[in-house]
Amino acid sequence: MYLAANDDMTGMFNRIEDILRNAGTMVAVIALLVLGIRMLLSMKRGDGMREAFQGFGMIALAALIIGGATGLASLLIGLGSDIGNGN
Repeated sequence: MYLAANDDMTGMFNRIEDILRNAGTMVAVIALLVLGIRMLLSMKRGDGMREAFQGFGMIALAALIIGGATGLASLLIGLGSDIGNGN
């Protein structure tokens, strides 16, 4: 996968935008999987709901920050492409 293989810059930015969008989605899915596994392991040990939700905040915050950053970068690339093409 070579990003600069296209002759024009628009194709390269579209490819980067797709990569960022997919990365943001992947981070959100992985965070949900990690949270689910932590909940299952915590409940299996016999801990209460409080212990099960202790690490929920930090994992969710990290996923939100990473997903938000990739979404914002994707949005800015799309805006720049629209401005550059005169649309």
